[in-house]
Amino acid sequence: MPENPGAFAADTELVGGVAVVHLAGELDMQTVPAATLELDQAIEAGPSGLVVDMTGLTFLASAGLAMLAAVGEKAGQAAVTLRLAADSRIVLRPLEITGLDAGFAIRDSVDSALADF
Repeated sequence: MPENPGAFAADTELVGGVAVVHLAGELDMQTVPAATLELDQAIEAGPSGLVVDMTGLTFLASAGLAMLAAVGEKAGQAAVTLRLAADSRIVLRPLEITGLDAGFAIRDSVDSALADF
């Protein structure tokens, strides 16, 4: 987690062949490039699956939503099964409003997302 609550952090861990990309802080126009880089590298590594951990996000802007849509396409093209882990209204509400929630398998924790694999 970042020290500053609004600061952004992205890191990846491998759990049994599944890449788990942890995103924390604010996901907006300024931080999307760093998140995209982390997610692209995770997909390119060829994991058996990908979990985007959004439980640490404190803000999700439209740029972050657009990034998620693009990541969904990239994962599909690479035949990588994608799951989102999100448990807060901060993340879930924008996904619902835009209808993006229908395009993703969303779980309430990383553990429940990993249980799908």
